[in-house]
Amino acid sequence: MKLLKFSLIVVFAAVLFSCNQKPAPSENANVAYYRHLQFTETPWDIEKGTHALTADEAKTVNNYKFTYNDKQQLESVEYNRNGVLLGYSSMRGAAKITYTYEGNKQIKHFFDEKGEPTKNGGATVFEYTLNDVGMRTGLRFLDENGTAIENRNNIHNYVWKKLEDGMIQELRYNLANEEVVMNPFCPFYELRFSYDDNGYMVRMANYESDTLYDCTEENCGDIGVSYFLFKNTKDGDVLNFSVHNTGGQLSNLFGGWAKRVNVVDENGYVLETTQYDQDDEPLGGKRIPVSTNVYDEHGAIVKQINMDIDKNVANNPDNGVAVVEYQYDDEGRRTGSVEYDKDGVKVEKQG
Repeated sequence: MKLLKFSLIVVFAAVLFSCNQKPAPSENANVAYYRHLQFTETPWDIEKGTHALTADEAKTVNNYKFTYNDKQQLESVEYNRNGVLLGYSSMRGAAKITYTYEGNKQIKHFFDEKGEPTKNGGATVFEYTLNDVGMRTGLRFLDENGTAIENRNNIHNYVWKKLEDGMIQELRYNLANEEVVMNPFCPFYELRFSYDDNGYMVRMANYESDTLYDCTEENCGDIGVSYFLFKNTKDGDVLNFSVHNTGGQLSNLFGGWAKRVNVVDENGYVLETTQYDQDDEPLGGKRIPVSTNVYDEHGAIVKQINMDIDKNVANNPDNGVAVVEYQYDDEGRRTGSVEYDKDGVKVEKQG
């Protein structure tokens, strides 16, 4: 198989391999606040914030509060407003995560908006192994009793290595030490990740025996899927997410899309997303090509709207919903949502 000639200069600053993100300037050198979390596609990445806030701004804006210990190791991330935990973060359902350190182990726990322990992907504990420079080289999943388990994708442990070309190689194994895929929707085994000099991910590629190859299994389209490309702003906001085969062609994933293009504002909030197919045409047929988001003054989504490519409000063919409106209490907790069709008629939720 002919290797794709992909020219990419990958520069790794030392901070990329550390367990830390230098806190933004604040009244407390061990605490920092951000509007968003940096995009990631792998648990090799530790949480990092984008679009810094001051402590005063964090009293009225939804934020990720980062707390570090005296060694500048990350101790916790909380999605909150003015100290109130919020249950709709980007941390896979967790309102708070914590890290503790034991030798070369970095141990991660998850908590809900009530501060109660919760699971992530079926696992209670993520136990990372760090090398001498603080780079993550492994991860295994444990239950609440410290017993080794597999997560919901049948993964027990990850193994990472920095390759000579600067890419991060990722392999995954089950409890029987058999190599397993990332997840059923992206049936890739070995992945390699590339980052730019800001530490932002720019490429996720599918490899086998040092060869870039096309996955042609279910969910990988009719021409195969080989790598994803990400285009970011200087602040770390993802503007473009595209899927390609080894020949560089756009290639459809499950759902029929091959590219997503975001419009973001100056604070990193995604205002609009347009989806395209492998012919670089807006999604058609029964698919929704455009979605828009409306935010309140706190940075919480208050309305999501489905649209056709001409920006007409459109019903999702699967459920008849065109608009979703979210409600919150005075402290920012989400209290519910209401769905409407394109004519403003309330759609009763199923189930």
